[in-house]
Amino acid sequence: MAPPSPDGSTPSSSSSMPRELVARVFQHLPPIQFLQASAVTCRQFSFRWYVNAVFPASVTVPDDVSSLNEAINRLARSAESGARGLLIVRPGTYQESVRVTQNCHILGLGRRDRIVVEAPGWESALVSAGLGAKSLVPRELGWAGLSTGEDACVENLTLRCRNENMRGRCVYLVMGRIHLLRCCVEGGVVVSGYSTEPRLTECCIRGARGSGLHLTDHCRAMLHGNHVHSHGRHGILIDRHARPQIAHNEVHQNKACGIKVFHGVDGPRHLQKAPMDANAMAISFAEAVQALSNNSFDANNDGDVSITPRYADSEAEIDLDCFDTGASEEDPEETACAD
Repeated sequence: MAPPSPDGSTPSSSSSMPRELVARVFQHLPPIQFLQASAVTCRQFSFRWYVNAVFPASVTVPDDVSSLNEAINRLARSAESGARGLLIVRPGTYQESVRVTQNCHILGLGRRDRIVVEAPGWESALVSAGLGAKSLVPRELGWAGLSTGEDACVENLTLRCRNENMRGRCVYLVMGRIHLLRCCVEGGVVVSGYSTEPRLTECCIRGARGSGLHLTDHCRAMLHGNHVHSHGRHGILIDRHARPQIAHNEVHQNKACGIKVFHGVDGPRHLQKAPMDANAMAISFAEAVQALSNNSFDANNDGDVSITPRYADSEAEIDLDCFDTGASEEDPEETACAD
């Protein structure tokens, strides 16, 4: 413990550290953690200082531009090649479909339920559209630093669709390693593709008429600490060789299973009803079980976890949001996501 100061008070640990060292520590903190840390330790380090020290460029919506997509495009023009700029979003409702094509950090500054992206028409509220350049474009071409949105982060936003029929794909992730952090998704999340490795951390995902999260087509998503509830089918649906890691999530009050896993190893053979290799099936089953750990469940109508040797969920091929699946219409005051 630091010795007391002449007036008898005990200085904070940060005040006894060299300013240069504190600055270097703060530069490695995510924006929200910096705000929380500086508020109680080192108020001499302002948020503007942090932004200038950590990010090569920053844009604020609606101060600088009127939409998130316009802000992403401006960051693409101003940030260094491959660098991640900061997009600050103030409270408001933004009528657009956000397409993340740059390695930016999108931060909602304020209460999450007051920072809303609402997609119009037949569009998803958030689409991860990284081009996969890091794995597909040869370094010899000189494009190693190309920014394609693969490593973007979206934090503290509420995402929803005005069109009720699009709630099943409120968030659509088809490429890259985007990180959704402490967001509220009022609908479903679809993750698809061999090169798709998103992280969803401490998000609230609720109210889809189909399944809450559909992880499919070889994707490798990581779900940690999320709250998945009140969906018309499964809380989390896994099929078509998806290999996610799902840990420490709360999954409850879904009309079907909490987590439904289709671990079949061969799609065409399954469709032809041909016998599968027993060893391959055993390995696939073990991998499916190992992917799930320390999740909590409550009040899922068809049970907590169901694992089947089938390859895919045929019902997921239908856009269930076009039909009435019996999803409960609860009081919005009771189901609103926490701040």
